[in-house]
Amino acid sequence: MKKTWFFVLSLILLTRMIPVVAAEPKAVITLPPAVEVEGDELELGQVATIEAEPTLREKLSKINLGRAPRFGETASLYRTNVLYILDRSGLAGTYTLEMPAKVTVTRASQLVTPEQMLAAVEAYIGEQASSSWTSWRVEPGRLQERRVPQGELTYRLEGDRTPPKPGLNTFRLGLMVDGAVFTTVPVVVRLTIEAPVYVSTQQLNRHQELNADVVRQEVRELATGNEWLGELTAEKYRVTRDLPAERVLLARDLEEKPLVTKGSKIRLILESGPIQVELTAQAEADGWLNQEIIVTNLSSKRRLTATVIGPGLVEVKEK
Repeated sequence: MKKTWFFVLSLILLTRMIPVVAAEPKAVITLPPAVEVEGDELELGQVATIEAEPTLREKLSKINLGRAPRFGETASLYRTNVLYILDRSGLAGTYTLEMPAKVTVTRASQLVTPEQMLAAVEAYIGEQASSSWTSWRVEPGRLQERRVPQGELTYRLEGDRTPPKPGLNTFRLGLMVDGAVFTTVPVVVRLTIEAPVYVSTQQLNRHQELNADVVRQEVRELATGNEWLGELTAEKYRVTRDLPAERVLLARDLEEKPLVTKGSKIRLILESGPIQVELTAQAEADGWLNQEIIVTNLSSKRRLTATVIGPGLVEVKEK
C-alpha cells in the first residue's frame, strides 16, 4: 500500500513538472524603444539583445525584419510585425519577446551642417582668388543640413570649375565618405570682391592710347569680374571703342597697341634666296608680332602678305 501511494505521488509530481519545463522559453529577445542601425537591411541581431543558446541565438540574429530607413529618416518597427516574422520563421513557442508596441529605427549617420558646406566652398574660392583682389566675402543662400554615412568626411567640387566671379555663384559640392562621393549638393553663394580697377578720367576715342593722364586707379567692388585688373603700362595699350568718362575699363575695352598700324608707312624686308632688300610699304591692316598682314609695296604697287617682326617692320620671304 505504501509502495502504491508512493508511485501515485511520484506520478502526480512528474506530470506537474512536465508542462512547466515545456513552457520555459528557450530565448529572450529584448528591443529598446529606439535603435540606430547600419546597413540597408534590418536584421534582428542589429536591433535586439538575444539571450539564448549559441545555435538559436545565431539563427535569431539573422532574421530579416525588412529595409532600413534612408539616411536622415526614421522608420517604425511594430511588435505585431516582429511576432509575425518570428512565428513564420518556425520559431513559435521558442522565445519570449520583450519590446514596446512600436520601436523607432534610425540609420547610423553623421550630420553635415550648412556651416561645413560653406567652409568647403570658401576654401575653394580662397584657392582660386586672384592676387589682384584686395578683399572678398561670401553670403550663403539657403543651405540645408544633410545626413551621410559614418566615415571620413571630405569634400570635392564637381563639374566645370570656372573661376568664381562677383555675384551669384552655384557650386556642385560632392560630399565624400571614405573617398567615395555619397551625394552632390548645390551650394549657392553671393560673392563680393573688391580690387583696384582703372577708371577713365575723360572721354576716350577708339584706338586712343592710354597713359596716366586719361585713366586713374582706385579700389572698387567688382560688378562683372571682367574688369581689367592687370597693370597698364604707359602707352602700351589702346582702347578698342569709344568710352565715356568715369567708365571702369573692362578687359574687352583694351588691347595691346599693334606694332604696325593700318595706313602707316613701314619698312619691308624682302628676301629672295640669298638676296635681301629693304623697301617702303604701306600696311593695309593693324598687325601684332608674328601676325601676317597685307602690305602694299609703294614702289611697285604690288600687294604682298608679310609677317610682322617688329615695330613698323615686316618681312616677306620668297622662295
